[in-house]
Amino acid sequence: MSFGKLYYYPKAPRATQCLYIAEYNKVNADGLDARLDVEFVEAWPIKVDASKGGVGADYLSKFPPGKVPALERPNGFTLYECIPVSVYLAKQNPNTKLLGTTLEDEATILKWASFANSELLPPIMAWINPVIGKGPSSPEILAAAEKSSEGMVSVVEKALTGKKFLVGDELTIADLFVIAAIARGYQFVFAKEWTEKHTAIHDWYWRIKSDEIWKKIDGEPYVLDVVGGKPI
Repeated sequence: MSFGKLYYYPKAPRATQCLYIAEYNKVNADGLDARLDVEFVEAWPIKVDASKGGVGADYLSKFPPGKVPALERPNGFTLYECIPVSVYLAKQNPNTKLLGTTLEDEATILKWASFANSELLPPIMAWINPVIGKGPSSPEILAAAEKSSEGMVSVVEKALTGKKFLVGDELTIADLFVIAAIARGYQFVFAKEWTEKHTAIHDWYWRIKSDEIWKKIDGEPYVLDVVGGKPI
């Protein structure tokens, strides 16, 4: 029986981690009950891509913000917002390590999820938008946006220095959330020169983003030649 529908759109920086968790549970579940049979369904918010028409009235009746990710169970249970959806999916496996092994681990992991969602992604997007023509652009605007992004990126760089994962010794939701935000940067503005200045992030990102689950849901990782340029 299907576990339910998980709504997303490709490369959505607040949804890819949810797709990852659903796929991860298929591979790493301890028993059949934890192997989620989740249907991935594209749902394009009109603000993201008006040409897709936007989600309809039925979707909005279940998920009033009209965004992704959103989860719909066969029993009528619905859930939206990326952090609760991620935690709900992860805990379908009662032995999951994606939330750490202690209460302190879980609290720290949720701290990173909140940081990625509220503090890291917005300045990255503020740098991306003028680069891709979704906002006014000038050398001054771009420099200010890059500086703002760097302020939050430096928090991650410092936390990863000398470590393989953000929390503990295994992959957790903390890594997934921060990678989902960082991946948006790699898509448009984190070019070769940037990676050379952020070696702790780049080594961690490339190692985790190269696993088969990430490649399945988000494609092969790549580095741009220059900001707004093409993959090397």
